[in-house]
Amino acid sequence: MTAESVIIGGQIVKKKLIIALIGGFLFLGALLGTFGLTGMAAGVPLVGGFTVSFDKLEGKGFMMYGSIADSAMKQNNPVAVNEMNEATITNLKIAKNIPFLGIKAVITSNKPVKVTGLKQKATQIKGNATFTSMEMAEKYVGDQNLSDPKSLGAAAAQHFSQTANTITITDGVLDTVYLFQQTVSLNGMKVAFEPAN
Repeated sequence: MTAESVIIGGQIVKKKLIIALIGGFLFLGALLGTFGLTGMAAGVPLVGGFTVSFDKLEGKGFMMYGSIADSAMKQNNPVAVNEMNEATITNLKIAKNIPFLGIKAVITSNKPVKVTGLKQKATQIKGNATFTSMEMAEKYVGDQNLSDPKSLGAAAAQHFSQTANTITITDGVLDTVYLFQQTVSLNGMKVAFEPAN
């Protein structure tokens, strides 16, 4: 038996195909290494500009404060740091543009995602939020050297803080530069690659 190749129109640009395949396999390998084959990860940071969206987030032990963080293309971005002891997220979607490959990597989960030790650094937060036992506080930071970028992040974190026993966010969209979870369970996880916008 012999196999015969048949070309039915179109062209393949080998260089772009190889770059896309290698990039895809590297990203998938990193993703599987991060989440493991069981859908469980521990102590995993994701760095770089990406978008996190969801239908609903229910969190406990919430704290928010200001800081400064670097993204892939810009240093010293003002960010809101959100921390939660635990959270349950419905219809989670994480999207990351990979512009030099012309694609966007998208991670989704159609089942509730359970997270402990959540920490996000967001440049923008949108959604409808409800808090219980919310407290806001300021601290004097005028005695610190605010012209030094190294001390600016610490001063921003001390200047303003918000805490709450619980937080519920619906229709949430976060533009983030950093995401860390102590543990995360991603049942029903799907990874897809789409053309970049």
